[in-house]
Amino acid sequence: MLTYFISGSNGFTIRTQPTASNQYTMSLQDMYTLRNFTASLISASFEGYESYLSFTASISGAIVGSEYRATLLNSGSLQPLWHGSIQVYASQSVDKPVYKTQNDGYVSHESTNEYIIMT
Repeated sequence: MLTYFISGSNGFTIRTQPTASNQYTMSLQDMYTLRNFTASLISASFEGYESYLSFTASISGAIVGSEYRATLLNSGSLQPLWHGSIQVYASQSVDKPVYKTQNDGYVSHESTNEYIIMT
């Protein structure tokens, strides 16, 4: 399963079947509405030794919370290189809130770590 963030840079690296082509198409099917469409793949590059394909994907009209069946094909071929799913999430912020707890003002006392063992 791949994660896709709305309005973000969505770079992926996946292991595929070996291929000599450099033209790829990703077809998608919405698992809820069964609507079919394609994703735009940008800057796709294939590393032949380990069979890794790196690309940046753009899904036009993606809806937050949707999940898509994905099939990666060589352009003009019917033999798939990869099958998987893509889940769509809302845009994520890099800024995380700083939480304060009620124990921030208290410090534990040093101890000798001696315990009494009752038998």
